[in-house]
Amino acid sequence: MAVAVCAGGCRKLLGGSEQTSTGDIEANLEQLIGATETGLNLQVSPRFTTFGPLPSAAPWDSPVPGARTFEVQGQRLSFKTGSDGLIHERYEARACPLREIWSCVELWATGKFGKNGQLACVGLRLEKGDTIETRKLDMRTADNCPFMTTAPGPAQQVVRGIEKSQLEHTQRQEADKYLDPKAQ
Repeated sequence: MAVAVCAGGCRKLLGGSEQTSTGDIEANLEQLIGATETGLNLQVSPRFTTFGPLPSAAPWDSPVPGARTFEVQGQRLSFKTGSDGLIHERYEARACPLREIWSCVELWATGKFGKNGQLACVGLRLEKGDTIETRKLDMRTADNCPFMTTAPGPAQQVVRGIEKSQLEHTQRQEADKYLDPKAQ
């Protein structure tokens, strides 16, 4: 499955020889699709379990060795690196904003590959319907990247609180002996 991550005018990232190439960043994001689909396909949980950041909070400032492997949703991943053998980007999965938390997730790569080496992010969105559809998310400036919001905002906290209350309420409900043949 090939997925284009850059908008119309893809260009070489940052011009430096150490930076991870566009193709390798795309491949790293594609590796996350399988682990993400596993999370979206969970029937026992009403929410998708987000993950990241991988490999660390800010690898664009302190790159990490690429020989590390990461475990996500029971799958082992190993990211492609820059020519220096280091990972310069941060990868993560987050619930889509303003969407049901169990139906959509975004995969993000954040690094210094914006205009003039500025921090930016690119990503993919996986939406759950009859099948899980993948579509690219265009490059965003650092101000619009999800890494800027490390904790859930007030709206997300309210939504998660409501979901948790609904789940607990459902779990406490007793089967109606007139509607559930097993309860008789």
